[in-house]
Amino acid sequence: MKVIVLGAGVIGVTAAYALGQAGHNVTVIDRAREVASQTSHANGAQLAYSYAEPFACPTTLRKLPGYFMSKDIGIGMRLNMNPSLYRWGFEFIKNCTPSKETENLHAMLALAAQSKAAMQTLTAELDIGIIDCGKLILAKTEKDLEGYGKLENVKRKYGLNVNMLDKEACLELEPALAGWQGAFYGGLYARGDNVLDPVRFCKALQTAAHKKYGVGFEFGHEILGLHIEQGQVKSVRTDQGDLDCDAAIVCLGNEANSFLKPLKDRQNIYPLQGYSLTLPPGKNPPKTSITDPKNKMVFANLGGKIRIAGLADVNLPRAKIEARGRHLLETATRLWPDAADYSAPPPLWTASRPTTPSSLPIVRRSKTKGLFYNIGHGSLGLTLAAACAEQIAGLINV
Repeated sequence: MKVIVLGAGVIGVTAAYALGQAGHNVTVIDRAREVASQTSHANGAQLAYSYAEPFACPTTLRKLPGYFMSKDIGIGMRLNMNPSLYRWGFEFIKNCTPSKETENLHAMLALAAQSKAAMQTLTAELDIGIIDCGKLILAKTEKDLEGYGKLENVKRKYGLNVNMLDKEACLELEPALAGWQGAFYGGLYARGDNVLDPVRFCKALQTAAHKKYGVGFEFGHEILGLHIEQGQVKSVRTDQGDLDCDAAIVCLGNEANSFLKPLKDRQNIYPLQGYSLTLPPGKNPPKTSITDPKNKMVFANLGGKIRIAGLADVNLPRAKIEARGRHLLETATRLWPDAADYSAPPPLWTASRPTTPSSLPIVRRSKTKGLFYNIGHGSLGLTLAAACAEQIAGLINV
């Protein structure tokens, strides 16, 4: 089957590899000049299988007023007149019940477990650059640690093992935490979670997909829409001409709804702003991926560079976005002064992560024959990409 993948970020490139492996004639198109140029480019680099949990839950619902009143240092939200926000927000609130949280949690953990296995297969086939480091979430108090660990047994059922560690055990695991200036009681550790540079990953998959399966990559193409006859996709229209196909996979992130508007098939996704800095290692950089949930930030050693990422904002003006970037840098410098070299901070990277109300990505057929969706991964795009690629390939093969 002739398949066109729309979008060359982490989701699109991973899907293209899986589709090529399944024997399809695949072409990836993107308006950028290379893979992973936009939302995927400098994300948190986390393969956080053991922490794939829905944002919508009773606890978040109780905190929502504080988010809108700027009382949370990690999450900032503003209302606007966009009907999409209220459509999304209404569904988000519906997903904040205990029963929906449980349902979504199990679905996310199952998807994360599938993705972990799929990524292990990719690692055996290709040099994609996974750094086997584990992930530690710091707990400020004993109560926090008990809260983070309450799902320990649930996660183990999916082969996602997490362990609660006291402060001494955390320092033994990661000696660089001796330089941590914030208070912490202990941490929740997932040995099987890792980090991965998204750009290196996408470039490795691009090369392998082309060499092994003949997957083509067409850059600098502005995607204009679809040509549909009798309810069936026939081609993708671009400013460089039409590309014939039997199927098209929408992996366009936040731009998906603009693309889908003529089809009147809007998907319920909304952008959540994220931020990152990439710095040289400091005098005592960590080897383990470290998350500070109170400040909503993560430190990841990508080998020769430290990625500091975090925060989650909705509808902030540009001036506020830049201020949030400064906040990320100032907080990292204060909390862990020797983890990275902060003397010459690089420009802030920021991008919007397309998120669904349930936190579950949309991987399914559309109402148009030959059109498929692989969107809405939120902050877990890198974590869930391999499983979603398998699922979309499976849908096309049916």
